Amino acid sequence: MSNDSPSPANQPWFQFAAGDGAPELDLRDHLFFLDLTLDVESQLIAIRSLLHRHRLADETLTTDIQNIEAHAKTVSGHLNDQAVDAWLERLHSSVYQDAAHSMAAVGMLAPLVESIFFQCFQGIGAKFFAPTPPVAPHNRWTSGQAVQWDCHLVISNGQTRPDLVKGIMQLCEATGLVSRMPTDLRTTLSALFAYRNKMFHLGFEWPMAERHAFAARIQSEGWPADWFSCATSGDEPWIFYMSDIFITHMLSTTEAVLDGFATCVKDDLLPHQTSEGLAG
Repeated sequence: MSNDSPSPANQPWFQFAAGDGAPELDLRDHLFFLDLTLDVESQLIAIRSLLHRHRLADETLTTDIQNIEAHAKTVSGHLNDQAVDAWLERLHSSVYQDAAHSMAAVGMLAPLVESIFFQCFQGIGAKFFAPTPPVAPHNRWTSGQAVQWDCHLVISNGQTRPDLVKGIMQLCEATGLVSRMPTDLRTTLSALFAYRNKMFHLGFEWPMAERHAFAARIQSEGWPADWFSCATSGDEPWIFYMSDIFITHMLSTTEAVLDGFATCVKDDLLPHQTSEGLAG
């Protein structure tokens, strides 16, 4: 395969790392061959740290609410009225604190995941398939090089349209990466970016029609029921939150995606820099 870019395998440091008696590269080290411009590991450390601080703040507020409730049961008259008012105020505040923390979580996780897929696919295209795409026939390869590796786009019969989740999945399928990705990747990404879009465009409290539409989408898309929670006002949905279960799932999914790309570079791309391209 013709490639105008220097092969990572031809770089001196790689030859040393791969030489006889040299220690084997850690799996994630293979991501350096893609020339990523983000420090994923440092971002994950920072995200986990902030999520931990938010969790501690939530626990503190919960304890405060419980203590006020217990105190209210021990007093009567005016003191009871004051305690009940304080309890209600803390409950109301907790709804918005939870929303703020959920916004922060999706605001950190969604851009990181998007950047990982975009930069990894761009790196694969530039480093291993420039200017010739993989030989396996696929709709992805009917457009120009710059478009082929842009996961923000879906390509069909030479026509493109924006769709991040479908673009990611199409590239995974076209390159054979789908076998190295989490089996529930499409479902996970759909839930993550749908929630990100709602929160970032509509804020904490969405129009009522949007709340009902999101609740219906949870059912129609088959997203696990414990991925989102919802505060209600009366009998109506009020504010949706990413659950701790979904946040934990997103962190583990991000780790699995990184390992999937690293494994692809290590086992598929570096050993087969030939005209055969990436086996799909």
